[in-house]
Amino acid sequence: MNFINNKDKVGSSIILLVALIYLNAAFDIPIIQVMGDEVFTARTLPIGLSILTIVTCLIQIFLPASGAADETISNAIAGFHWKPCLLLTGLMLLYSLSFKIVGFSIGTFLFLFIGFAILKEKRYLLSAAISSGVAVFMWVVLTQMFDIFLDSGSLYRLLAGA
Repeated sequence: MNFINNKDKVGSSIILLVALIYLNAAFDIPIIQVMGDEVFTARTLPIGLSILTIVTCLIQIFLPASGAADETISNAIAGFHWKPCLLLTGLMLLYSLSFKIVGFSIGTFLFLFIGFAILKEKRYLLSAAISSGVAVFMWVVLTQMFDIFLDSGSLYRLLAGA
């Protein structure tokens, strides 16, 4: 079986490309001068994750295919539900663009709630409860534990007059 028709090797090659781009971007993360000599910096985790991913992908690409009857790409994607996948991808794009307008908390709640709806969850009250709980939990962890500033959004500032 050739390389192009092996779904595992093609998938590993795509992930390898993304990991190389991520590694390149990780080296662009600025380091504060006073923390330049520290063992762990803002670059440590991204560089470590990208190197681990690169090594794993290279092992997958260069080792022989597992089994003689490997599944082809066309057989592997037959029967996929493309509509929810594309809708969730579009929702992630809108989620990233919504931070300046609606802020982190409302944006995260809407992202999760609409994501549940795309996945055909019919218990809307439960979806709203889980979405709000996760949004509040993430806000608390990011702002209180990690001391990260999360913008409240221009809509909040417009309505609150701040």
